[in-house]
Amino acid sequence: MKKSLSLLLIFILLGGLSIGIYHYKKPTQRANPLETYSRLHCTGRTLNLSVFLGNEWMNYTAKRLNLSKCPDGGFTEIVDTITPDVHSTYYFVAALRTINETPSNRIQTIAWLHTQEDGMFRNSSKVRYSFKNVYHGIMTLVMLNSTPRDPDKIIDFVMNVTRENGAFVYDGLDVTEQAIEILHVLGYNVSNLNDTVRYELAKFKNLTPPREGDRLEALKFVSEFNRYTRAMDLLGVNYTATREYKEDISFIENISRNVSSILMTHPPLFLVTELAQALRKNGFMKSSSSEAIYVYVKSHELPNGGFNLFGQDYGEFQGTYYAVKALALAGKKPDNKTIRFIHSWESPLGGFAFTFQKFGGPILTHMGVYVAKKIGTSINRTQIKNYLEKALHDRWPYSQDDPEPLYSIYLTYKELNMSMNQDDEEYLKNETVRLMELYSRSRVNSILSDTGWISLIKLGNALGVTFSSRTKENLINVILSKRNPNGTFGAYTNSTPLTLFQTVNAVILLHELGYDYRDDKTIQYLNSLMHDGGWGGPDIYNTYRVVQALAYMNCCPEKVDDIVTFVGSLKYRYGGFRFYRGDTSHGGLQETYFALRILELLDAI
Repeated sequence: MKKSLSLLLIFILLGGLSIGIYHYKKPTQRANPLETYSRLHCTGRTLNLSVFLGNEWMNYTAKRLNLSKCPDGGFTEIVDTITPDVHSTYYFVAALRTINETPSNRIQTIAWLHTQEDGMFRNSSKVRYSFKNVYHGIMTLVMLNSTPRDPDKIIDFVMNVTRENGAFVYDGLDVTEQAIEILHVLGYNVSNLNDTVRYELAKFKNLTPPREGDRLEALKFVSEFNRYTRAMDLLGVNYTATREYKEDISFIENISRNVSSILMTHPPLFLVTELAQALRKNGFMKSSSSEAIYVYVKSHELPNGGFNLFGQDYGEFQGTYYAVKALALAGKKPDNKTIRFIHSWESPLGGFAFTFQKFGGPILTHMGVYVAKKIGTSINRTQIKNYLEKALHDRWPYSQDDPEPLYSIYLTYKELNMSMNQDDEEYLKNETVRLMELYSRSRVNSILSDTGWISLIKLGNALGVTFSSRTKENLINVILSKRNPNGTFGAYTNSTPLTLFQTVNAVILLHELGYDYRDDKTIQYLNSLMHDGGWGGPDIYNTYRVVQALAYMNCCPEKVDDIVTFVGSLKYRYGGFRFYRGDTSHGGLQETYFALRILELLDAI
């Protein structure tokens, strides 16, 4: 490897030397290093993005793009952060309520929860809905100072899962404490549930403090103690005079004397919250305990202000709720970053979207950076560069033999006007040479169907690492041999999608290989397939690629205004673009990238 790196530097210093299938030369400085083709001056006017797309759309897209930023510094797809989720909504509303705040979309959230009643509350069946869905939906309404529209049907549903011993069992799970809470908030007199009173009291009396020294079991005991006493408080049970209660309280008072040592076992946040709850409720919360809990919880805060219950590197609703509640019980407040994190997941439809784990990808990162720059969203250059340095060597989730992520990494550096360090630049050039050898040796037959060829040749041109003249000539001849009399390329003349795909690839490849291809029949063919303002379905991807191919031939497409109108029609109200008209998805990063690229190619933005 060291020898090949040395040879590479020698060839570059010599200014270029043809060997075998590739050629090294100093890359030329281009006016636009990101594209090898010029904009088409087709519209005669330049659109103002804020006016064309609308400020509301710009704000939603910026919000969703920010949510697609990953902890590793890259970007992921701007997935569905629009559809509300009942579990996420419950925990985030509960977190805000803990600090006396409410969601910004409170009215929409109540309205959305009411729309869920027909399916979730009124007709809850074991097949489709869990008891937890019902519990979270009802308790969220209550926290927002609202009530279900038909509480009697919910009460009937809950009472239908009671057992002879007083327990409430749903689908094999004991949900007694949740059932008691639901019935209580809906106005049912739970003190009349005599069997349930005896059942809960028996469970409480069977609760035994663990042996001394087992700190994790001590926290689990505290959690169970809280659960049973909370239920008995609602049931109106006088349990404080029992011997078991006095023993339990004595145990809790004892562990309150050294909270720091208990936290040294690194317990999960929900058990820390239970400890804080027991200390606060029973008068054992000392300043030293409060500080110890605060320091422990804050040590779990992630860069975006969220918390994760399972120790992962992304904020989610359960971990954030338990962290906020533990801090509040300790007499502390979460920082503004945590509060902003919670609000960032609010859905414009009401409620909160489901949080998800995010992993950056090289191609999506390039698209994310491009879109962020176009709509004026701030990006963390340092985090992105750290991601790019790692992604260069590990292009997950792509194969090491795929040139597209490599080219995307290069483009992202250029988009941000950042330089690679010398070792990484040499690695990138060596990888380009390796892939050139691989592709020219075993993938020539798929040159029109494998888009990796386009990325590879573009990357080589940008780096000054190109195929030799003889290899270029051979590749050009292979492509031209696949040209059909009607100006199309490829063997699938009776299959429009494949023929269109391969024809576009051929035009781009010929240009990148230095062949000045401009054929009236090819242009006529491409224009003939335009319908309803685009190509393909029509869809945003095929439209982008055809406009790109026409740009390589320096030809404006017909009916440019129809294309601009088509692109505008794919705008999703809550940010991003859809793939085609009637698409039920919620607007994606890739579609947004293609849409803005089309407008840019047409010189519309």
